[in-house]
Amino acid sequence: MKKNILAYSRIACTGCGTCVASCPKKAIGLNVSEDGFLAPVIDDDLCVDCGICQKVCYRFINPASQACVMWDKMVYGAFSSDQGIQQTTTSGGFAHELSLWGIEHGYKIMGVIYDYEKDQAKTVLISQLEDMKLLKGSKYIQSDSSEAFTLLLEEAKKDLSQKYICIGTPCQIFGLRQLIRQHRLTNEFILVDLFCHGVPSYNVWKPYISQKRRELGKLDQVQFRYKGNGWHQYMIRLTGEKGVYTEFAYKDIFYRYFFDNVALNTSCFTCALRKEYVASDLRLGDFWGSAYEQREDGVSAVLVATDKGQIVLNKLQDEKRIIVDETWEAKICLDYQSTSDYSRIGLRDKVIERLSFGESLHDVQHFYFNQLPFKARLLSFLKRLATFFPNSALIKIRRLVRS
Repeated sequence: MKKNILAYSRIACTGCGTCVASCPKKAIGLNVSEDGFLAPVIDDDLCVDCGICQKVCYRFINPASQACVMWDKMVYGAFSSDQGIQQTTTSGGFAHELSLWGIEHGYKIMGVIYDYEKDQAKTVLISQLEDMKLLKGSKYIQSDSSEAFTLLLEEAKKDLSQKYICIGTPCQIFGLRQLIRQHRLTNEFILVDLFCHGVPSYNVWKPYISQKRRELGKLDQVQFRYKGNGWHQYMIRLTGEKGVYTEFAYKDIFYRYFFDNVALNTSCFTCALRKEYVASDLRLGDFWGSAYEQREDGVSAVLVATDKGQIVLNKLQDEKRIIVDETWEAKICLDYQSTSDYSRIGLRDKVIERLSFGESLHDVQHFYFNQLPFKARLLSFLKRLATFFPNSALIKIRRLVRS
């Protein structure tokens, strides 16, 4: 039996890229598969079945043995002390402030940029303040981190004094922690992951963005989270040479697939790192819920998982880079995050199959929407209807429902 990662069904692969960086023979690559997700490809001529890739792969490791339970942690509501940063970042600007602080204190930052040539997300390492604008904002598509992981390992081994702040999805950061342990790196690492919804298929994003390019021409900016109408009713915004496309997330077809959970990676449906465990020092996201329903510039939820994470949070607060509003038990925040198993796996498989055959997004969306339960269709309709109301009115409606 093979000892490489393909000994396990690829259906559970997260596409984190850890295996690529771990391979001493450079026998593993990461490509977009037919179903639109990043997946490993092994060169059998180079592979020697050493089993090293299995030792860092999430599918072969019990997360309970390498991570802590997030539900018994504390979560802080925090936001940048710079209102301009609050307004131009995804939530409250915590990740941006952390990265700025890191560069000023000699850290290299691992984060995600949008590759306009390939229309994909890519994880990179930066060390200059002028590159920070590339990292700003969430990218709600799967990021290829294999090159960045490989480069980080090479650099860290050569210079043990180099420090890193690494930001990624829970599966990416879990894998990176395994690489750090495997190579016994003594560099200082601050590991940061995100409250994750899951990653959608590139078979949704690629035809979507191709159509927008035909309408808008060459794209200058892709903003997955544009807060022009406030934090609570965020929008997608695409700026091209021929014009600008701006639409509420719940009315945009890409986001409809995303929020309806019908085109996510299979591994996302029951991911333990999304639901229960955290392998980072800090986990970041939006602090949804009633606590901050009147704030329109956004609030970051900062879950502190380790003592190192607490020290970093305190330093940012002491230097007045962030404002820490309140401290909450994790449940207050996690009840509004994607922390349960997703259903509709059968419908998801049908959607992915139709998309891989080249059916249009609108035709497939019409197909799957009619198969959703009535409650799900009603909720989708209400969310689209909500975009016609100001947030002040929605607050009153939510309070009335809760009462």
